[in-house]
Amino acid sequence: MNRLLCAFLLWIGVLPAGAATTNLVWRWSNPLPFGANIADLAVRSGEPYVAVAEYGQLFTSDDLSSWTRRTTGTTRWLRSAAYFGTTTNNTARQLLVSAEAGTILVSEDLSSFTTVNLGTTDWLEGITASPSRAIAVGDNAAIYTSDDGTNWVRRANSFGSIWLRGVTWRTNGVFVAVGESGLIATSPNGITWTRQARNLTTAHFNRVIPLSNGFCAVGDGGVVAVDSSGAGTNWRLVTSGAIGDLYAAALEYRPDLPNSPVGALLVAGDSELRSGVLSVNLWIDETDARRTAPAPKATYLAGFWNTNQAIFAGRAGMILRGVRPTVASSFQWSLPDSPPRSWLFSAATNQARGTNLSVALSNNVPRISTHATTNSLIVAVGDGPTILQSDRGITWSTALLPTNASGVVYLGVASRPGILVAVGSSGILSYSPEAYEPLVSTNRLTNSLGTAFTVVLTNQINTLGLTWYPAKSPVTNTLQGIAASASGRFIASGAAGVLLSSTNGTHWSKLTSTTTAFLSSVESFPGGWIATGDAGTILTSADGTTWTKATSGTQNWIWRARWLNDRFVAVGYKGTILTSTNGLSWTHRTSGLTNNLNDVARIDGYFYAVGNQGVVLGSPDSIQWTRLDTLTTKSLQGLARVGGRLITVGADGAILRALVQPLSTPPAIAQWPASPSESLFLFTGETDQFIEYDRGTNLLDWISSEPLEVTDPTGTLLIIDDSTNSPAHQFFRARQVVP
Repeated sequence: MNRLLCAFLLWIGVLPAGAATTNLVWRWSNPLPFGANIADLAVRSGEPYVAVAEYGQLFTSDDLSSWTRRTTGTTRWLRSAAYFGTTTNNTARQLLVSAEAGTILVSEDLSSFTTVNLGTTDWLEGITASPSRAIAVGDNAAIYTSDDGTNWVRRANSFGSIWLRGVTWRTNGVFVAVGESGLIATSPNGITWTRQARNLTTAHFNRVIPLSNGFCAVGDGGVVAVDSSGAGTNWRLVTSGAIGDLYAAALEYRPDLPNSPVGALLVAGDSELRSGVLSVNLWIDETDARRTAPAPKATYLAGFWNTNQAIFAGRAGMILRGVRPTVASSFQWSLPDSPPRSWLFSAATNQARGTNLSVALSNNVPRISTHATTNSLIVAVGDGPTILQSDRGITWSTALLPTNASGVVYLGVASRPGILVAVGSSGILSYSPEAYEPLVSTNRLTNSLGTAFTVVLTNQINTLGLTWYPAKSPVTNTLQGIAASASGRFIASGAAGVLLSSTNGTHWSKLTSTTTAFLSSVESFPGGWIATGDAGTILTSADGTTWTKATSGTQNWIWRARWLNDRFVAVGYKGTILTSTNGLSWTHRTSGLTNNLNDVARIDGYFYAVGNQGVVLGSPDSIQWTRLDTLTTKSLQGLARVGGRLITVGADGAILRALVQPLSTPPAIAQWPASPSESLFLFTGETDQFIEYDRGTNLLDWISSEPLEVTDPTGTLLIIDDSTNSPAHQFFRARQVVP
């Protein structure tokens, strides 16, 4: 019997039209491929590389350039990872991950993870494995062993409450664990442990790695210890010249040093990366700016030697490669990608208008069509100086800065139709107008008669947000607040109570202020203007020219205030949240935390606030606030909305996005199983969309899939579903959901 398969396209949102969500699913937009702090790397020949990070984030890669985020099923911090032999039925390897609060993750396919809870609050900071036994170590001298990756036993030891921070195993050797107060311990089996080198150092060791004939441990204050016994019993300190805390080490393969007792090493950590030849104790600072291709001064948390290159990874998802072109040459360091990692302090949105020409065949003749477009754009500004621009908040481009921007920090940005204005240190004022640059494209078409056509089109590209120009500033005070009114007037604020005004964003004049407090925020509303700042300062103005003080009821710095449809919401130091309908009378709201709050936004009826240590708050009414999920501990400084996405920017170039509303483009089924032997679905939609597809034998009873996320930048999603082979007659439909 031939199978009847029909595809129906239905769009059904799980939320009412326009409603926002509290279940935020954050994704990295910058740095790419991700900006999480890489705590450890799991490496084994023939297996994908694994990077583990905070809040349950785990990524895999086959080439150290393109990374895939895996769903781990936990938001606990992941601390270390290792591949472990085979499963109990001896058919496949396992990936083991140690984590916060006695958590072990186990996976055999790197796609699905089983959580093992060891029933302790101790964090498990290190994990390693021999062919037959896995060891996890952590807080309060925790040592656990497992022979199958699933069942774990805590082992007694004499280390008291010393925290263990790292563990390793050397082929045909022993287990070595290291920790606080100079602890080094060895074990032949992971069960019985002996302390070694008791008087070597009191510095905390953070990591230990195997060498060809021994071990290397690195720790706080640049301490490096090397064992040359092969059994972890003969340790000596090595002077590498490092003074920052060290968290990673790698054994360098040097063919010119075949007989060296322990070869060449690289050690890395807090603004440290040094290479050394141990036999002569010769060390080189690889971050020295005078070198041809130095390593950046960053925080490195993990590292290894990969055939012919050194790999170090750490803060903000940085993955650094180092190679020696020849044996005698110096290391050349590079990043597979180099996204901006400067602090970002503010974001603003605008609309980019354009008219695009396109050509297509009609009745075998080329026809030119004209399309008027209006696209949302978002701009983020920060240190560096840095200005980034994006259309949807997913991929970002670096803007062309004005000539006077060198050495400044951009702290604020605002927009009105057709122009953006950024402000920052030293009184800098920069603007980006709506302007157009030609883009010529050559189009080659061949009709059904075999006639070839070449059509050259010139389109105009809107450079709003991409090209910036200097505006003359009347002050040298640091400027941070910037806003535009409905009439188009800009006002900027900053240090020593300074207030500036402009009707066009290019020519500025100084206003009379009634305070010397640092005004970090200024905002327009239907009743006039307010400015907020240090020591609970609030100024109000009906016309933007004459300013008076209002009572805030707090001495905390009111970092930023936003007019959100029908009310002000102001946020600041120590979790401060204030609300007002007129800018004069303010009500304190309870945030439930002491983190500094830096920005606030509203999407339809829901309010969101972000702050230091990655905190995110949500409220349905601006009165009751709840802490929401986050993806980072990096301070989040700015908040904006573009389309259905919430965008936040902050430390280390962090840009996070979360889909809070259904996107305007509904998903479609581009391909579905058309015969009993097929099982492939191809959906089209937008990046970040979650799609559920249903199948049924009638139009009444449906079986739904799990929500599937569109992660491909092209908006396509490919699914293999063998369950569609039966029964013979089926209908399919796809719909967008917001998780």
